[in-house]
Amino acid sequence: MIVKKRFPAKVACVHCNGGTRAKQTEEGYELCTYGCTGCGTCIDTCKFGAISLSCFGVAEVDETKCVGCGSCYLACPQRVIHLRIEDNPIVVLCSNKDARCKHVCDVSCIGCGLCEKVCPAGAVKVSENRAFIFADKCLSCGACAMVCPRNVIHDKRGILTHRI
Repeated sequence: MIVKKRFPAKVACVHCNGGTRAKQTEEGYELCTYGCTGCGTCIDTCKFGAISLSCFGVAEVDETKCVGCGSCYLACPQRVIHLRIEDNPIVVLCSNKDARCKHVCDVSCIGCGLCEKVCPAGAVKVSENRAFIFADKCLSCGACAMVCPRNVIHDKRGILTHRI
């Protein structure tokens, strides 16, 4: 099946990076209530085979297969999947609003604000203890990704892989 992408093209993005990396408690895993549970609903819904589970049990999107139809977005019970403009590769992979998230997940946004301070375009704002990137302002320079102490902000191009 050939499907044309809409312009500006959008792709699905899972705003969670935790999964089984949530800290273990005596009772088992204390999961982030805002994160991907690895339930597979998005995988079952995607007609293009664009979603799979990572080794950490988090849904991940193959952007070469994703057509931006939004079926996974509508199906996700945790609401951690969103459609983003494909041209902007800088994304925040956390949906947690809880200020105590650092005690539950090692790769959650802690709302420290470093990303907001270094963004030359003013495209990053920290609200409800997490970072948001406004795609219409973002220069895709990756300054925010480079200073993120918990590696929550990612460059989907794979160019920026190490912090300063």
